[in-house]
Formats: sequence, structure tokens, C-alpha cells
Amino acid sequence: MSDLATINITEKQLNLLLSGLKYVRSAEKLRVEEPTPEYVRSRTEKLSEIESLVDTLKASPRKQSASQV
Repeated sequence: MSDLATINITEKQLNLLLSGLKYVRSAEKLRVEEPTPEYVRSRTEKLSEIESLVDTLKASPRKQSASQV
């Protein structure tokens, strides 16, 4: 992943994004499909990408909203 984007989000926005990613991760884990090697590889890759994104978002700096100052 060589292309990085910087976004300025508040803690509230971060929590919303993380909540959405939790939903996407759960949906992917609960997806029922024939466990072919291709499907298992694809699923593992998707779950890994989601976890990586969650880690990146948690580690990124966030701007302070007026209510947090």
C-alpha cells in the first residue's frame, strides 16, 4: 500500500468508521460459501486488509472537535 491519504477526523467520526468496519468484518466472517482454496485465500486477504485499516485508523492523529477542547 504505497498510496497514503491523510484525513482529519474527530474521535466521534473515528468511532463511526470503526463501527462500520466491525460490521464489514463480521459480515465477511459470517459469509457462507464453499471453502475452496481461492475463497479461503480471498477471505483471509480481505480480513487482513480490514484489520490493517482498523490499526491504521486507530494509530492516526485526529483533530479535536470544539466540544473536546
